[in-house]
Amino acid sequence: MPMIDLTYVRGSLTDQALGVLTDELVTALLRAERAPDTPFLRDNTLVYLHALDPAAQSVGGRGAGAPRFRVEMTVFEGALSQDRKERLAADVHAAVCAAAGIEPEGERALHVWTLIHEVPEGNWAGGGKVIY
Repeated sequence: MPMIDLTYVRGSLTDQALGVLTDELVTALLRAERAPDTPFLRDNTLVYLHALDPAAQSVGGRGAGAPRFRVEMTVFEGALSQDRKERLAADVHAAVCAAAGIEPEGERALHVWTLIHEVPEGNWAGGGKVIY
C-alpha cells in the first residue's frame, strides 16, 4: 500500500490546512495509481507528518529562509506510468501551494518538492510477509 511522507516547517500550515492537505495527498496518490478511493485503501495509505522546528531547516546552509515542503510518495515499482507521475507531481504541487498560500507559478514555486520512490517487487513487506 502506498505511503506518503510530508516534511514541513512547524507553523507554516494551519491545522485545518494540514488536514485538507493530507486528505488531498491521499486522493491524488490513489487517483494516480488508478486505485478506487475506498475506506480499505484509505486505511492502508499512510501519511507520515514530519514537522520540523524552524531552526531545523537550513537554506543553502545559511539559515532557515522561507519554509520549504517535501512530499515523498512511495509506491510499488511500475504502479505509475510517466504520465501519471507527472500528473501526480502537478496535483501534489497544487495541493501544497494551496495549503501553504504559495503562488504555484510564483517565485516560491520551487519551495515545494515531490519525490516519487518506487519499491521493486519483492522489497516491500507488511504483516511479516513480502507483498507481491
